[in-house]
Amino acid sequence: MRLTGEVRRSEGIKTPLNVNSTYKKIERAPRRFNPLVLPKKLQSALPYASKPKLMKPQQKQTYMQKRAVVLEPEEKKAVALMQQIRALRKDQVARRQEKKNEKKAERRKRLEKDEAKRGEKEKEKRKDYMRVAGQKSKRQADLDEGRSSKRRKT
Repeated sequence: MRLTGEVRRSEGIKTPLNVNSTYKKIERAPRRFNPLVLPKKLQSALPYASKPKLMKPQQKQTYMQKRAVVLEPEEKKAVALMQQIRALRKDQVARRQEKKNEKKAERRKRLEKDEAKRGEKEKEKRKDYMRVAGQKSKRQADLDEGRSSKRRKT
């Protein structure tokens, strides 16, 4: 008895393919949303910075949009150089920021460690204080009851 996969392989038959089971690219129309409409009363109550800025799209092309800007070779070189300088500066700033973040993390760790030590010392002091206070209150209670902590000689 051979498995169906072995039979297909030996006879060179491909596995049957159901056309309805294949993956197809989904075509979706881009969604268009209506603009947000605020009532006039609400708009008037808003501060200036929060008021919607309603600007219509430009109908005609502007002078600068009509004219193509062609750079001369020297200008191209200057722009390329400036771009390289900006890239280097950005990289330097990123490295500096990364270093600063590492140092901050290190310092935070050290401060947490010191805080933990300080907390332990504080806890120890509190413990000693409470122990001494407990002994004092016990002695006072004994004296109030008429008992003495010192042994009497008979």
